[in-house]
Amino acid sequence: MIFSRAIFATGLVAISVSAAMAEDAPACATFAWSVAREQTAFAEPNLSALTSGSALPREAVAAQLTLKPAAEIALPVPSERPAKPDTFSGFVTATVPAAGTYQVTLSDEAWIDVSQDGRSTLKPAAHSGKAGCPGVRKSVRFALDAGPVTIEISRAAHPQIKLDFLKAE
Repeated sequence: MIFSRAIFATGLVAISVSAAMAEDAPACATFAWSVAREQTAFAEPNLSALTSGSALPREAVAAQLTLKPAAEIALPVPSERPAKPDTFSGFVTATVPAAGTYQVTLSDEAWIDVSQDGRSTLKPAAHSGKAGCPGVRKSVRFALDAGPVTIEISRAAHPQIKLDFLKAE
């Protein structure tokens, strides 16, 4: 299985395996933009492990986020979509270094809300998601100003999810 080999790959080899994964999974090629760098990042064996409420390290490309049962967590900004029973939620904070379009990409199905003012969620600039793409399920872009940002994940089926927050290419 190509994906299991990617977990042990590093550097240039991981990029080659990621490209092979994208070619082997037609769903990956049908995202509105390339998710190859996210596939590579999510396959890294040493992802930062974060719990809900943590700050994304500036040097982190991607992180494994541990979510909490939705009934046990209050998100900083009310989500546009109420939590479903038996789902998981959580949030991270980050610093946007310069204004621009940034994307939040998830490994599994979940709802994404982003806030920069701590009171309301931003409307996405674009979104793309496909079932059947190994390791990547959804990517959403937001126009952000420089400064702090809160990224909320809700309606996740599992308590672990991989998250990537990068400037859009």
